[in-house]
Amino acid sequence: MKKTISFFVLANFLLAISFWLTDYFWMLFPFSLFILILVSMKDKKFTRLNNKIFSLEDISYGILTGTMLYVVFLVAYLILKALPFPLITFVEELYWIVGPRSWWHYLMLVLIIIPGEEIFWRRYLQSKLVDRYGRLVGVIAGACLYALAHTWTGNPMLVAAAATAGVVWGALYVWKNSLPLVIISHLVFDLWLLVIFPLNF
Repeated sequence: MKKTISFFVLANFLLAISFWLTDYFWMLFPFSLFILILVSMKDKKFTRLNNKIFSLEDISYGILTGTMLYVVFLVAYLILKALPFPLITFVEELYWIVGPRSWWHYLMLVLIIIPGEEIFWRRYLQSKLVDRYGRLVGVIAGACLYALAHTWTGNPMLVAAAATAGVVWGALYVWKNSLPLVIISHLVFDLWLLVIFPLNF
């Protein structure tokens, strides 16, 4: 467990630097996730991945859950817009921080960031928590730690979004034990959120 804690501390250190140095975010964040992929691969259980790679079931569930999660966020966004609180500014700031603006940003998102987040936060960290504390506590604790790592942005909306998505993808991973599934779900969600229908209207 000491190694797991040290890797979590490392993840927070890397993400903090990425979020604080916003001018270099799209260089630092993919690099950080690449480092986290490497440390995750040092785990002995990493090789015990499901042999099926992007099966039809994974693709179907991934598209469905990614879209459903986006709809939840869309509804939440519409509610926030109707409330007399300046919360929408945090959503706008979120897009300014993490919104891709160049073709290579999208490339990094698909090839490193999305797979890296699922490999480290769900495949590695959450699996350790599930093994130690059981499925329910493991998924909730994993989502909380995932959200905690996003507090370095100083953006409460991003923290809340990370917690919500963390629970969904964590539960999916525990349910189907499929890394490709959660990667596809995450990818579909990001496509809706960042490309097809961004929540900045």
